Amino acid sequence: MKKNEPPSVWGSLGLMGALGLVIAIPIALGAIGGRYLDGIAHTNDVFLLLGLLLGLIAGIYGAYRLLAPFLKR
Repeated sequence: MKKNEPPSVWGSLGLMGALGLVIAIPIALGAIGGRYLDGIAHTNDVFLLLGLLLGLIAGIYGAYRLLAPFLKR
């Protein structure tokens, strides 16, 4: 693809799919890890919420890293 050429429809769809995975996977892993730690520590969803928060932060950072080259244009 040339520098000033707009992305194709399939390229845009692929980017949106990758964006969804980059956001969803860290959140899901944070929830699973937090639930596991809650089970070990016998707490009521403290680690689950912490895992969700850390997963959300990691997902937003990953989305920024994925979209950064497109934001510079």
